[in-house]
Amino acid sequence: MSMLNIDGQLVASALLNQQAGDVFNGILQHRREMKAAEMEQQQQFADQQRYAWLVAEYNKLVDRYNGVLADNKKVDAAYADALAEKDRQLAQLTAKNAQLVEDNKEANESAMSGWQTIGNIQEGIERNKIKMGDAWPPELKPIREF
Repeated sequence: MSMLNIDGQLVASALLNQQAGDVFNGILQHRREMKAAEMEQQQQFADQQRYAWLVAEYNKLVDRYNGVLADNKKVDAAYADALAEKDRQLAQLTAKNAQLVEDNKEANESAMSGWQTIGNIQEGIERNKIKMGDAWPPELKPIREF
């Protein structure tokens, strides 16, 4: 009977070895799953850190963009002020130019009146010279250009 018992012991030992192998394989599978879960957790942590860094960089860019917009608004305001000043100066110069044109027109009219008066006086002087015999009439003057 002891022989049969050895066969049973062999079969039991084989079953025990198979169970131990199944347990060992289960432990290995569990360890692989734990390692995968741990790696996934590490990857999530790295992703969260990367996301936090990206958010910080985005916020820096937004701050910089807002600073540039503020600077552009200052430049635009200064440019608008400069344009308004130039428009004011242009309006002043246009008004001054219109005044000068008016003054020039008055001066030209006055000069024209003066020249007409001088011309009339010269004609009167010439007529008086002819009347007094100090000058010849234009039609009787000798031709000297030959």
